Amino acid sequence: MKTEGIFSGHFPRFCSQRTFAMGVNAPARTVVFDSLRKFDGKEFRGLLPGEYTQMAGRAGRRGLDKIGTVVVLCRDEIPEEKDLKHVIVGSATRLESQFRLTYIMILHLLRVEELKVEDMLKRSFAEFHAQKKLPEKEQLLMRKLAQPRKNIECIKGEPEIEDYYEMHSEAERYSNKITEAIMHSPVSQQYLTPGRVVVVKAQLAQDHLLGVIVKSPSANYKQYIVLVVTPQLPSILKTSSDGREKNGADFQVLVPKSKRGLEDDYYSSVTSRKGSGIINIKLPHRGSAAGVNYEVRGVENNEFLSICNCKIRIDQVRLLEDVSAGAYSNTVQQLLTLKSDGNKYPPALDPVKDLKLRDIKVVEDYYKWTNLLQKMAQSKCHGCVKLEENIMLARELKRHREEVNALKFQMSDEALQQMPDFQGRIDVLKEIGCIDSDLVVQVKGRVACEMNSGEELICTECLFENQLNDLEPEEAVAIMSAFVFQQKNTSEPSLTPKLSQAKERLYDTAIRLGELQAKFKLQVDPLEYAHENLKFGLVEVVYEWAKGTPFADICELTDVPEGMIVRTIVRLDETCREFRNAAAIMGNSALYKKMETASNAIKRDIVFAASLYITGV
Repeated sequence: MKTEGIFSGHFPRFCSQRTFAMGVNAPARTVVFDSLRKFDGKEFRGLLPGEYTQMAGRAGRRGLDKIGTVVVLCRDEIPEEKDLKHVIVGSATRLESQFRLTYIMILHLLRVEELKVEDMLKRSFAEFHAQKKLPEKEQLLMRKLAQPRKNIECIKGEPEIEDYYEMHSEAERYSNKITEAIMHSPVSQQYLTPGRVVVVKAQLAQDHLLGVIVKSPSANYKQYIVLVVTPQLPSILKTSSDGREKNGADFQVLVPKSKRGLEDDYYSSVTSRKGSGIINIKLPHRGSAAGVNYEVRGVENNEFLSICNCKIRIDQVRLLEDVSAGAYSNTVQQLLTLKSDGNKYPPALDPVKDLKLRDIKVVEDYYKWTNLLQKMAQSKCHGCVKLEENIMLARELKRHREEVNALKFQMSDEALQQMPDFQGRIDVLKEIGCIDSDLVVQVKGRVACEMNSGEELICTECLFENQLNDLEPEEAVAIMSAFVFQQKNTSEPSLTPKLSQAKERLYDTAIRLGELQAKFKLQVDPLEYAHENLKFGLVEVVYEWAKGTPFADICELTDVPEGMIVRTIVRLDETCREFRNAAAIMGNSALYKKMETASNAIKRDIVFAASLYITGV
């Protein structure tokens, strides 16, 4: 069928395969799909949106038809609406670059001074979008570098704030890990009960807050209610005429005893009345007692910095329901007593003995974290009045440096997607001696450049390990068939002891090379690498063919189709030429003659006759 007949209208209708519909400019007024499923060579599957659009797009071509019609036949069952919607209006399959680095490509490029491997990677489709954005990133980098930078001025004359900030950041990372592990521990929940002293992460200040759990989570309130001692009063308190904040948070000041009412009298013991569970304060509830400020707030699990090894007596009813200033004063004074021993916080529960943590990594992180806190306490920056300001400035400077470094990295060759793979392959080539430390291609690398029909590393190692020296030409070419034979599942060949030994030797070489590549972080499984690149299914067949056995007889030795046998032997002749060229580079005249003899042994009869089998090979 010719497309001219379609354009001229000589064919009112015609049937085609999907390949024709997708690859030929064949306009039609109506396109009919016999099915929305296809066989892709492995299994039957539904058409992809891009495939459907490509074929359906033949209907109604501009300049020929005003409209186009697409019909989908429903023979056995009607497709689901969601399946039709996905095929007809779904997103097309994302294009992905199929460019892959190979050792022989790297070696060839290293021999050309005018073109670097990095330049080749930049020209691949995988790097198209990244390279397109380079001018924009360059401008952004220039703006970042032109921004004025603030310097941290230490009032003590010895600026250690950057070191202190690094310790602070590292301690925070450890703290997050430890807290997550502790709070997920079922044992820790047993300790988080009313009266337990805890340390809560500060929201603004650098020093964290000492507090006590007043109420555990319940059905009505999902958070822990904790009273914490705050470092200072809020900077701005917008109060109404009745003394309450306008932002909704309560604030309470303990008045002198002579001016208190009866209900605010100070009690040192807890009330005997059983609470109803009602919370009569609006959180956060702020106040002042015993000369310090406090706040009652809701706290999530991940806000606890540590669980202390002590408890205090609290009156939950008078703290949350009756809202007694005396109860708050009593609670705050008990917390202050715990801080008066010289330590900022009471000792925490031991993660191993008390919290029963068994994860060695978590326990190690815990002790590293405590050591960091001790170092921070000994620093001259600790307790500085400008500590919070300097910490924020140090964080800003570090973020600026990280942004600049990130932009520089994105613009460098190191950011190329395949750069890790390239570096790993370079390390492999250095390890086996194909290139030196200056990336100069050595004799072994030149030999590898000749290997196009088989896996270059295995072929090269086979030659330099002299694995073919003790084999006759017929045996050598038979073993070499493993490089070019493609079929995976075949009948097991019957090999001579000498061929079996050569097979095991070559297979061990492939395993060793696979392990070497895995060592340098390449995504290579040694066993899979050996199986993919060495297929010994036609070793016996090629051996008998090289000895002069008729073609009809060698076909009886295997279940491989005749066409595959012919193609393998034809490609094997090319491999012999490559090995012969490699022998010339190595200066191995014996191997050169052996490859000539092997090539002549297989180049005969029907295999190398002019036929359809070898057309296009």
